[in-house]
Amino acid sequence: MNGLTKASLATAAGLVLGLWSAEASLNSEGIFDVERIGAWRVSPRAGTPDADPYTRAGLERSGEIPLALGEGLRFIAHVDDKGRALDAACRYQVGVRTPPARYWTLSVVDRKGFPIENPAQRYGFRSSELLRAANGDFRIAVAAAVQPGNWLPIGRRQSFALVLRLYDSPISATAGGINPRALPSIILEGCP
Repeated sequence: MNGLTKASLATAAGLVLGLWSAEASLNSEGIFDVERIGAWRVSPRAGTPDADPYTRAGLERSGEIPLALGEGLRFIAHVDDKGRALDAACRYQVGVRTPPARYWTLSVVDRKGFPIENPAQRYGFRSSELLRAANGDFRIAVAAAVQPGNWLPIGRRQSFALVLRLYDSPISATAGGINPRALPSIILEGCP
């Protein structure tokens, strides 16, 4: 091989490797500046000028408008409290409380972050519409089959994640200091 052929092969290999690593970084859902709190992950600086370049690129690519630091936080869970991947064939119980916030939502999304179509046409719950116990605790059943009470349908048998958004929360600036027990638990109740 002559020098030009070697240089061309090295350039092509570098280009392929560079494109692959950029794609892998953007698809990893935040490998930098992500804090894990129990089953939940949060990127507290996603809506600030201090966000890392990979977070900014991922947001640009998805078209999502992140919550600014003073507006709130977005938590996402791909696993239950024991670290097992969420499975659409199973039934989960989510609850019983959230960190302090003026308002919050809990949604089921696909792996790309989009709402999952389902026959009930319910894509999430708002804190203002839940059935609650006398002490304020709540329980949300997350399952494909109809459940009594607060039920969040998973829809088709596909990978999913849970997204908790806290709006106007005093903890926005101190996300890393949240006690995992303050976030909703995600408990596997059973699989067929």
